[in-house]
Amino acid sequence: MPGYLPTPYLLFTSLLLAFQHQAHTRGSSTALIVDNGERFTWSQLATFVDSTACYLQRRIADSTNTPRHLGYLSRNSLDDVVLTLAAAKLGAINVPLNELAGEAHALVLWQRVGGHWIDEAEAKLASSSPAKNLEFPNNAPSSPALILWTSGTSGTPKGVVLSHQSLASNASAKLGAVPQSIEDVRLTCLPLSHAYARTCDFGTWLLSGCTLALTRGFDGWRRLASEVHPTMANVVPSVADRLLEGDPSELGLSRLRVLGVGGAGLSAEAFERWKQRGVVVTQGYGCTETAPVICSATPRDAAAGRVGKPVEGWETQIRNGRLFVRGKHLMLGYWQDADATRKRIDSDGWFDTGDLVNIDQASGQYRILGRDDEVIVLPNGHKVYPASIEAIANSLPDVRHAVLRQERGQLHLWIESENNKPLTERILAALSDRASWEIPKKIHRFETPLSTIDGELTSKGTICRTMIEKHRFG
Repeated sequence: MPGYLPTPYLLFTSLLLAFQHQAHTRGSSTALIVDNGERFTWSQLATFVDSTACYLQRRIADSTNTPRHLGYLSRNSLDDVVLTLAAAKLGAINVPLNELAGEAHALVLWQRVGGHWIDEAEAKLASSSPAKNLEFPNNAPSSPALILWTSGTSGTPKGVVLSHQSLASNASAKLGAVPQSIEDVRLTCLPLSHAYARTCDFGTWLLSGCTLALTRGFDGWRRLASEVHPTMANVVPSVADRLLEGDPSELGLSRLRVLGVGGAGLSAEAFERWKQRGVVVTQGYGCTETAPVICSATPRDAAAGRVGKPVEGWETQIRNGRLFVRGKHLMLGYWQDADATRKRIDSDGWFDTGDLVNIDQASGQYRILGRDDEVIVLPNGHKVYPASIEAIANSLPDVRHAVLRQERGQLHLWIESENNKPLTERILAALSDRASWEIPKKIHRFETPLSTIDGELTSKGTICRTMIEKHRFG
């Protein structure tokens, strides 16, 4: 195991300052490896960032009435890294929009913000432009740095405004739970337009000075991992499951020692299979609004079905089973939506996560039960948490997505599957140890796959009940 560095990143009030520190002290070291295998040092990245910032400063100066927001389609590329850091240097707000969600969807979100749109060609032009000795503002730690979009589990995505401090402090807190060193190679295949990768991959990379290998999706992992042989990575459960089914040598798993899993829960079976391979799975929990990490397991206490304890910087309260948090990582608010902000953050600064949790008394670790507003109350008064039943169904190899709903007083489970193999008996067997009232009376298949474009799946690949109800059962 690498020897971990002390924690100088705790002193940085922004990720830009952390980047500048790495470029100044470790300029010739490899910082970034992109999808085609090309490698860049910290000094090379600094040159690209300076050139892009100078180019964009001139462009912004010519459009004084346009908001200082920089928007672009995020592709998990060199451009993502450079534009993010250049925006911070300019004191502009960075607005990355996930290309995979579709250009039409990105346009709708961008129209709600407005500002300076940077396409791929202009990003490349900017990074190759001459850098001049221009003056750039000093960003206050509390000033807005980034707008990310909620995954839309409850409908229309909201713009979440995060400050420089919240991004740096949350990445630092994540490193406190799961340390990494300059010797680590961290592979990123999750979208940088999402809070999970933005903090747990991008932010921790800048603070720790490790090497970041940047790609997108499982296919990207398969292309790049066999070349870089990552030591650490973050994935969603579906990718963790697919990695277990593949050839470890072809998937570059020979050095992998820590696998972070978030976005949804990993099955106990998959957790144990990774453990048998000598890989520690650290699960965590959070929201876009919390930058995102609220809880994280550590390599020392990782356990199936648990998401660890709250990371440094959070106060927590549990009110009637529902989790509230307060602390320095919290968002500044929803973009141009004061009413929605007030509904989630009370006058004392407590943020309502909307999630039901309990705490394991022996370990102090949290367990996520599901959304409070998704609890199904049966006619006999019993309560069922859909997410816990769906997670068991989703753990079966042939199930892509599961949706539990109440129909005429009974539980029905709807599934999207990889093929037409019989699944009813396998699902019921997997649920055999659940309470009798939690077991579905009927199991159905969706005739067509759930769609990200239609909003039935979030950017994380998790289900959006509101849109599924509207499109499938409305």
